[in-house]
Amino acid sequence: MALDINGYSGVFKSFVDFAQRKFDERETKAIADATLESAALSGRKIVAVKDAEGDSLHKWSRGLNATIANDRTRTLFRNAVADMFGGEAKIPESVKKAMVLSDYGEGKPLTARRIMAVKAAIDDASKKNLIANLPETMSIKVGGEVFRFDKWHYERMVEATPSAECPRTLAALKKHIAARIEHGQAIIRDVRAGRGDLHAATPGNVADLTLALHAAGLRHGDKLPDGSFSVADPDGRLSKWLDTSADVYMRTSSHLRAYQNLRVDGHLNRMRGIDVPEGKNGLMAGMRTVHYGTIPDLGSIDAGGDGSGPSRRLFLKPETWGVRRNPILSSTVADSLSEGMSERKTRFSDWYESTRHMLSFIETRFADPRRGGARKEHLPSGLGIRLAAVAGLLKEDRCPEAARLLVAGNPAKGGGIRMVLFNIGKILANPDNLTERGLEDINYLLSEIGKDIGEKNGRSENRLGNEIMIEAEDLP
Repeated sequence: MALDINGYSGVFKSFVDFAQRKFDERETKAIADATLESAALSGRKIVAVKDAEGDSLHKWSRGLNATIANDRTRTLFRNAVADMFGGEAKIPESVKKAMVLSDYGEGKPLTARRIMAVKAAIDDASKKNLIANLPETMSIKVGGEVFRFDKWHYERMVEATPSAECPRTLAALKKHIAARIEHGQAIIRDVRAGRGDLHAATPGNVADLTLALHAAGLRHGDKLPDGSFSVADPDGRLSKWLDTSADVYMRTSSHLRAYQNLRVDGHLNRMRGIDVPEGKNGLMAGMRTVHYGTIPDLGSIDAGGDGSGPSRRLFLKPETWGVRRNPILSSTVADSLSEGMSERKTRFSDWYESTRHMLSFIETRFADPRRGGARKEHLPSGLGIRLAAVAGLLKEDRCPEAARLLVAGNPAKGGGIRMVLFNIGKILANPDNLTERGLEDINYLLSEIGKDIGEKNGRSENRLGNEIMIEAEDLP
């Protein structure tokens, strides 16, 4: 319940405000009344003071009345804390311990240090209780939609949040995540409409945008414990907005290698990174950085096309470790910056982050790409083998130009399914490229691609591999 606490002493006032926000379903008026009742018992107005250690809460009147007032205030404070937890027996041990130390004895005034110790203990107990009761799935309502997130989406977000800032209940956590998704959707909507200047590309806003992409994927049952998003971005507005971040930097990347030496918007198409602090305002699934870049329009002049082909998209991959410290040449960095873009300065912690990223990268080299529902954008290994086999068959069937066109641009090195299909389109555009046997080879490959894509969401002509596809109609 809301209380008028004007006129109450400073630390009591702070605690009442804390109690109402932390346990707003509990009656907390007792702790506010304690100050007035103590003042009445002592016969003097209580005055908030601060000694050299900042530890004294009240200046009490002398004599027996002051001792009674101190005891009465302490008792009411204990009762108020008990009421927060539904009874003294339910007070967590950590909170009880904070309330019974030697300086909280009979006849002594309640100190600011004591109140703050109890407050910290309550925060810790609330966080532990929330973590212990996190469900395996959690439904988040945003507008008229309901998104079902798995525990691995949000568990680390709670664990990494300082106790004093942590949502106190599951309902509060749901409300917080829903607000972030809604904010991320508003950012996407405004950026796509050319109003990106309404939102600074801060790490927090970038994280909210990423949460909105998680929600968009869930509409089709697509979850991202590990992997990447491919997002419709025909005008490049989303990638350009990310480039305005004061926290962005150029980074090395093993992803989209077939596209990194192309030029987009007049600059080299190298990958970027934005690191995001962990916690309730961070990324999902324990991720700490956003790795992004442009999947270029294959029909653009820069890509060597003829003016038609799969349109431009945003590649975005949440990862565990940043890689600000990297061996990219300064000349390459300068040639890769978009207009107005600048790299953030290096930090001492970047050495640790980059080292951990390298170790994580080595670990993934020996992992099954299909592990744990991973949604990687790499060309599926089986399809890569069949692609090379068909290229060989085309040569045997006297279709050398078709064999050359099929692997143009190096689709097996990050060009993906979209590049294979684009190349096949160029082959089929000229009947002279194929013999009858050669056409059978191409039809076989198209059939294998269809099997690999299956019922996955998104247009096949836009797909790289097994990433989560977010098309224009999936965006706000």
